[in-house]
Amino acid sequence: MILLCLVIGFLPCSFAQLPLQQAITLTLQHYPALKVKKSLYEAAEVHTTDVKHQWWPSMKVLDEVNAGTDNGIYGSYFPMSTIPSTSGGIRDRNRSDVVSGNIALAQLQWDVFNFGAYRSKREEALQQQKVYSFDADITANDLTVSVIQDYMRMLQYYSLMRIQADNIARTRSVQQAVTVIVLHGLKPGVDSSIAAAELSKARLNYLDMQNGYNQVRMHLGVLTGLDSAAILPDTMYNTGLLQLLESAVDTIKVEEEHPALQYYNALFMQQKKHEEVIRKETMPKVSLMAAGWMRGSSIQYNDAYNRNLWSGLGYDRRNYLAGVSLVYNFTDIGHTRDKMREQRIRTQAAENQLEASHTLLDNQLMQAQINIRTSMDKLLEMPAQLNAARAAAMQKMALYKGGLTNIIEVTNALYVLNRAETDLIQTHNDAWQALFMQAFASNHLQQLVQHLESARKN
Repeated sequence: MILLCLVIGFLPCSFAQLPLQQAITLTLQHYPALKVKKSLYEAAEVHTTDVKHQWWPSMKVLDEVNAGTDNGIYGSYFPMSTIPSTSGGIRDRNRSDVVSGNIALAQLQWDVFNFGAYRSKREEALQQQKVYSFDADITANDLTVSVIQDYMRMLQYYSLMRIQADNIARTRSVQQAVTVIVLHGLKPGVDSSIAAAELSKARLNYLDMQNGYNQVRMHLGVLTGLDSAAILPDTMYNTGLLQLLESAVDTIKVEEEHPALQYYNALFMQQKKHEEVIRKETMPKVSLMAAGWMRGSSIQYNDAYNRNLWSGLGYDRRNYLAGVSLVYNFTDIGHTRDKMREQRIRTQAAENQLEASHTLLDNQLMQAQINIRTSMDKLLEMPAQLNAARAAAMQKMALYKGGLTNIIEVTNALYVLNRAETDLIQTHNDAWQALFMQAFASNHLQQLVQHLESARKN
């Protein structure tokens, strides 16, 4: 660690390590996409309340003052537009005298019974609210997966940087030894050039790892809201990796409570509820209607005009009216059938999406279990490769100093050692990916993270 931080001069050793659980918590608190989903869920709650209130009656109150002529004629017409109404004024000729009038109205209309249409709309609104809730859950789950993937990649790059730092130190040591031997005339000068080239290559490899490390930290900083320079992975997670692989259970199954399955199941149920809404739209409606109104006019009951227009602003006549109506649109049945056929197709599509999601999770779980077994076998075999590579590198260097081999054999041995160390890091990463894939597919992500945090603290 000291070599990596001081000699290479890159890693911010003054910053505290960021645990995985803290990174997930910060992301779920900070990331705007999740806030958007929560706001949409709150809007769905308000919409559900609005739908519940649609059962309320309609009550209108108005007061109107008018001035104009009053000339009427017998006959009927459809009110296709806003046509002013004239009361009385039926006489043998028109009069251009201006009259005044006043009317106040209170009207009530209440659809008291519509054969379940209100209930179907309320149930659809509640189901839509569940869709938004599960959508927020699946977003939170996807963000958790994204944080875990970034954290594992950051841990991988961090470990690769440490390996490359060690490789640089080894290569520099070899170069120094080769330079001394060349200066004493025991080896040709080309050996010194080859050693310098290998050192430069090691530094270039380190820069590649550094670039990848910075990119992952930057993305993790966007998710968590932290300064990317302050993010440092906790390498203690690798200590219990083999035990986690050995304790993985092959009999684990995909849970129906998985956020993805709950979301697509909610979508499926919403489509079914909308079918019911469409079906109920064709049912009759029973309505209560009531009205009370008062009128005044400057024209007297005997058709005598009052020149004082203020006399028409009072209320001279009062009336009320109440009734019950039954409305049924017979001609809408065919149109409703067309909408039902369309909606059934949408419902079938939602059901197919639910089945596809379940199949995908089953496949991911099976693949993860295969990868877990493979990673466990590889981790058990890795020490043999690593120990043999280290021994070969030491022996080749000793032979070179004794004049029994050439610089190419030494660089090849160093390459084999570096590859063995890199393979170990890659195997660790593959094992973590398999564990988290299994946890994701079986809906045990949070349990695995909590287990890692407990093991890290111990």
